[in-house]
Amino acid sequence: MQRRHWLGMIGSLPLWGAVSAARAALADTVSRMKPSVVLVGTWRDTDSPRFQLRGTGFLAGRASQVVTCAHVLPAPEEGAPPAQLVVQVWQRDGTWSMRQARVLGTERHGDIALLGIDGPPGPLAPLGDSSAVREGDDLAFMGFPIGNVLGYAHVVHRAMVSSIATSVPPSPDADRLRGPAIRGARDGTFDIFQLDAVAYPGNSGGPLFKPETGEVVGMMNMVLIKGTRESALSQPSGIAYAIPSARVRELMTGSR
Repeated sequence: MQRRHWLGMIGSLPLWGAVSAARAALADTVSRMKPSVVLVGTWRDTDSPRFQLRGTGFLAGRASQVVTCAHVLPAPEEGAPPAQLVVQVWQRDGTWSMRQARVLGTERHGDIALLGIDGPPGPLAPLGDSSAVREGDDLAFMGFPIGNVLGYAHVVHRAMVSSIATSVPPSPDADRLRGPAIRGARDGTFDIFQLDAVAYPGNSGGPLFKPETGEVVGMMNMVLIKGTRESALSQPSGIAYAIPSARVRELMTGSR
């Protein structure tokens, strides 16, 4: 019996070795990617705090370009002095460098925005081939969930691709099929990645990437919320969506 026990343990060693190697690969990838993943928000001297986080972004395409979600951009304001759109870039010494940002282009149907920033260039996150993503693939994403509360530290989550679905998720209630869903149906649908992962407000715009290589195959876009927005924090659904990198690449190509 003891001999069989040891034989069983020896047989499991390759599996444990593969798991350990995968974890080490992700840790190395995270270390490389952190300077490419940025804070997107607004700055105004009269706000408290003066910097207001609106979402995540990542450097891609060119050293002075940031990809993020269009819905994190501030709406036009009337009356008060408008808040300045800014991006904060992480430095290797653990500090943040704030840069002024401007909108270079948006693709509202896909909820994608391309920003230009001032200042020294940063390391780029490589865009991968999203058409090669399959249901069941293990990926990871990085961002700043609930950053205004938890602080501005990179947070990494693993995510399995549970489904490659339509860009207009079916509504359980006909009364909810309005606004963006109707416009999306009219403009035509496209594939999105449904993820078996817990994401929160603040993750929007963050890169979805391969753990081994850091290739970005998508951009975090939406968390499925049941009930009130507050319930996304207290009772997360564990379902999130990401836009394939192919649509991000289309916007970048058209904005040159």
